[in-house]
Amino acid sequence: MSLADEAGRATDPRAADRVPADPYASDPRRPATSALTPWWRWLFLLPGLAAVLYGVRGLLTAGGRVPLDSWLTWFIGSALLSDLVIAPLWIGLGWLSARLLPRAARPAAVVGAAVSGVLALVALPFVLGKGYDPANPSFLPRDYGQTLLVLVVVVLAASAVWAAVAVLRDRRRTGSPA
Repeated sequence: MSLADEAGRATDPRAADRVPADPYASDPRRPATSALTPWWRWLFLLPGLAAVLYGVRGLLTAGGRVPLDSWLTWFIGSALLSDLVIAPLWIGLGWLSARLLPRAARPAAVVGAAVSGVLALVALPFVLGKGYDPANPSFLPRDYGQTLLVLVVVVLAASAVWAAVAVLRDRRRTGSPA
């Protein structure tokens, strides 16, 4: 069945006329409210809420030790960077991989892209030379851009090998021609 055929349906006939036996499964007849049960799921919210309140209390009681204007700029800037740049880029890569890659190769591509992205974010201050002091040549002694490039190539090559092996295994398992 194609995705276009699925889009034309109101509900999935395999699940629409049965009550889920699994208490953790979503009820297709009530998708918005079934996620609210069981009640104890809300208990997972409490530790996160306590951590946020502790952090806000620390910010407000720190006095002059925390420059709130710099902190607010960083906080809002990181949220905007995430929502306006990183998330659309990640969604676009996911859309592209779903159209171009076989199903068996997608996990390897996702992991390779995620690891490469994290490496790039962590290495970015070093690549840009932030904090470099000519009086102390031992602070940033390497070519971090070249090192980042080598690491990303190694990660993507390992992902490509993983994807190729996964596709070959899937083709052998399903019996489709290689």
